[in-house]
Amino acid sequence: MAIVVSLLEDDLPSLARAVQRHQPLADVLELRLDRVGDPGEEALRELIRGAQKPVIVTVHGREAFGDFRGSIDERLELLRKAARAGANFVDVDWRLSLDLGEVEGKCHRIVSRHELEGTPEDLEALHEEQKAVLYEGDVVKLVTHATCCEDGLRVLRHLRAAGGGLISFCSGEAGSFTRLLAPICGSPFTYAAPHRDSGGEATAPGQLPVDELLGLLPPGGLGPETAVFGIVGKPVGHSWSPLLHGMAFKAAHFDALYLAFEPETLEGFLELADDENFRGFSVTAPFKEAALRLATSAETGARSAGAANTLLRDRQGWQASNSDVSALRDTIQGALLAHERRGHRAIAPAQARVLVVGAGGAARAAAQAVREIGARLQIAARRDERARALAEAFAGEPVPWGDLGKTDYDVLLHCTPAGSLAAPGELPFAPDLLPRERVVIEANYRPMLTPLLAAARERDNTLVPGGEWFVRQALEQFRRFTRAEPDEALMRATFEHAFRRDEEAAGAAST
Repeated sequence: MAIVVSLLEDDLPSLARAVQRHQPLADVLELRLDRVGDPGEEALRELIRGAQKPVIVTVHGREAFGDFRGSIDERLELLRKAARAGANFVDVDWRLSLDLGEVEGKCHRIVSRHELEGTPEDLEALHEEQKAVLYEGDVVKLVTHATCCEDGLRVLRHLRAAGGGLISFCSGEAGSFTRLLAPICGSPFTYAAPHRDSGGEATAPGQLPVDELLGLLPPGGLGPETAVFGIVGKPVGHSWSPLLHGMAFKAAHFDALYLAFEPETLEGFLELADDENFRGFSVTAPFKEAALRLATSAETGARSAGAANTLLRDRQGWQASNSDVSALRDTIQGALLAHERRGHRAIAPAQARVLVVGAGGAARAAAQAVREIGARLQIAARRDERARALAEAFAGEPVPWGDLGKTDYDVLLHCTPAGSLAAPGELPFAPDLLPRERVVIEANYRPMLTPLLAAARERDNTLVPGGEWFVRQALEQFRRFTRAEPDEALMRATFEHAFRRDEEAAGAAST
């Protein structure tokens, strides 16, 4: 696999400086002459010689997210000059392939096709059209635009079927993951944007900065055996799971990637994610119940909770489990000990009264965890009928929403989006309904101090931010993914670093 850093600048001196900045980070440098125009053959020769890395020269117009405004003849002549000047490759649009003809020297042609409006169903037909305009030694590049995660998976499936040699991936944010997975599926090149601190711009939507791309790679780089894990949800861009698992994989020197996937449906995603490199997924809202339904087998905790947050490939298909249950069980027990250490009365887990607020997948895991420690379960939700149904399923006691202020409990487990990034500033209920000197456990981990926790702090409650639950379930998922013990200190430090960075960014944005 070769990482191509694509460079686009307004003039030749700027392009030459970008070449020198990125030469250490790239396997191949792509010089986009869209704005530079024709600097002359000698100037091109000097630029290419100074790169000290293999060079692709291209001149793209609007058909490939480019800026070139000259004529077709000017574009073709510029590519011919680049070939004579020593470029290793010139990239030509497939519709101009026969007009360009064979090029001089040791230069090879990349015959590229960019579908900017989406990803057609029949990718093989597109590929065949390109093959019809090739010369011997040409390389084919097929890039479609992903409007959803499933588009990217279809492109990867086509790439795998092509059997090697084809350069293919997706443009667009929804398909940015294909730029990392394409080399695993046989693409000899993947393309990256300039370093984030370089001032350079991405030459196509969804292109990852080269430093970010390199940071995601396993220690030995990508290979045909690299395992692919990820988090699947909608939305999922806010998740810190890729950070935690990615760092843990690197520390353990695993040949593995952990990425974020945001499909339209879990069923469609799993149908397309049939490549054996896909080994396991963390599953978040709104797909936890579907994950259990679609799995070929399920562990007891997931079946009891009626939802799964972990899918692991086995010989029969996908095995479902729920690391939220064990994480919450440990979190509740730890919180009761912390409450006692703060000088409050000791409460044994089996004697605790736990109120779960919410009725979704997280609340189901919470109910199962409460049942496993033998505590008394109470459930409240804005829709009383959902609370009743969940309470009935877990032998708990439904609490009418209007009776929250009259309900006594030892532990509050909050499992709704209120106060999260999805519902910022919101409280699940009026703060004056909170009792004093209780344990309050939050599911949401961004922000760390949610409005509920802020209100609970004013009443001398023992607070457990959502980060504790999140890290504990990630530790358990790592064990299930790898059959190895995670570096807990590293994963906690990674979470804390991400949180501090998030706070600093929020502070900078508000000034």
